[in-house]
Amino acid sequence: MNSRGETEIHCTITKVAGMDHQGRPVFGAKSEEVCLVLKLPGESVDVSAQVGSSPERPTTPPGREDAVLLLHITTKADVDDVIEVAGMRLKAIAISPSYDPIGKLAHHVVQAVICDYMPSDIRGE
Repeated sequence: MNSRGETEIHCTITKVAGMDHQGRPVFGAKSEEVCLVLKLPGESVDVSAQVGSSPERPTTPPGREDAVLLLHITTKADVDDVIEVAGMRLKAIAISPSYDPIGKLAHHVVQAVICDYMPSDIRGE
């Protein structure tokens, strides 16, 4: 995943198991993974060249994401899960595959927004 010389860092993924009767998220298991941060909140960087392409999405269109991460193909992250990385709490809003030049799955591209859940909302904190 770091073939371009970038450094992988650890992130924590907290599963969102559903919503309670008041519409608040119910959190499940946590897992540790490594990721590559391509864009952080406040940065206006075009990451499409770094992301690569996929049959579903030839390029990454500009969207409403605050951050863009690359996760390994074995990631346990899903849309709506909370990803804590570099001191930030992010909510995954889109996850799509990205392929290498020969068509093999290379990684998952995660588009995320700043998460508005309070630290005490997440189980174990």
